[in-house]
Amino acid sequence: MKRFFILIQVLAVLAPVTVFFGYIFMDDGDQFTAEHYMITGLSALPFGIALLVKFLMSDVDNKSD
Repeated sequence: MKRFFILIQVLAVLAPVTVFFGYIFMDDGDQFTAEHYMITGLSALPFGIALLVKFLMSDVDNKSD
């Protein structure tokens, strides 16, 4: 189960990084607008959810031993 959550965290952290660099490449290095920052911030939401689920499920492995 621990490996599964590590995989989920890695995949979830790729979303904001990809969006951030995607906007830079699409705009040819121009300045970000407020919408770019908002979408980049919102794309970090899956990472926060993955951490929340990991925290909530942290006792599951301990109880099954």
